[in-house]
Amino acid sequence: MDYQYDVVNYDKNIPATIMYLNLSSDTRKTELQWHREPELVYVIEGRSECSRNGEIKIVEKGDFILFNSEDVHLVRPVADTSCRLLCINLSFEYMRMFCKSVDSVFFDVGDNPELHERIAFLLRSIAELDLESDYVSLMQISHINQIYYLLLSRCMCFRRSAESSALPKRDFSYAKTAIAYINENFRREIPLDEISSVVNLSPSYFSKYFKSVTQVSFSEYLANLRLENAINDMLTGNATVSTAAMENGFANVKSFITQCKKIYHCTPAQYKKRLINRA
Repeated sequence: MDYQYDVVNYDKNIPATIMYLNLSSDTRKTELQWHREPELVYVIEGRSECSRNGEIKIVEKGDFILFNSEDVHLVRPVADTSCRLLCINLSFEYMRMFCKSVDSVFFDVGDNPELHERIAFLLRSIAELDLESDYVSLMQISHINQIYYLLLSRCMCFRRSAESSALPKRDFSYAKTAIAYINENFRREIPLDEISSVVNLSPSYFSKYFKSVTQVSFSEYLANLRLENAINDMLTGNATVSTAAMENGFANVKSFITQCKKIYHCTPAQYKKRLINRA
């Protein structure tokens, strides 16, 4: 389970990657991700909780959110619900044929309701296509090219040059380094001194900085990540509570149970039983 950095490959016939996701909050996704390609996420059913560079937004059915290149983000259902999403990863290589400087820009839909609705309509049209049709690719290409046109003609902004201040609040390079390190090493103890030294910040500054970016403390992120993976091991690998705790970095079984009660309001064994009975 590795969401820390996604590499997106493109279908040679379609100038973007189209994915349909059915997500449930039964096991709450924790790991933040980022990738080079801009991404549009459209909510087909349900409601989605989206984190973008430390800011949380609830995206309702029929609406969308845009993640720019390298945005630190997370998409999951609102707690205790499920959702169905359309995710479209755009291609810089394709856009470069029409805009040579596309690597230096970001896209902002802004507060224009007419523009927002036009993009939402195109995403909804893609979501409603019959995937069994012989000519579905033609319609996908048509709608996606219209999205490219709107983004390039009406949403394109040039990035400002980096400022000289020592550490802007929203410098996400530190967060990305820390998150990648945590995601790789969460199965063992990671002291605050260790993770702060990885990004060359003082422990106290790192704690404040990390929470400003992720909206949770370092210890909370680490505990939630361990919980997500431990529950997954119990569900997919039939691991015992003790094994799941020990193999995912919890100090002991008690700390695993305590974290599970905090998030899911029951023990790991009770939670596993609940999910099995629901299936």
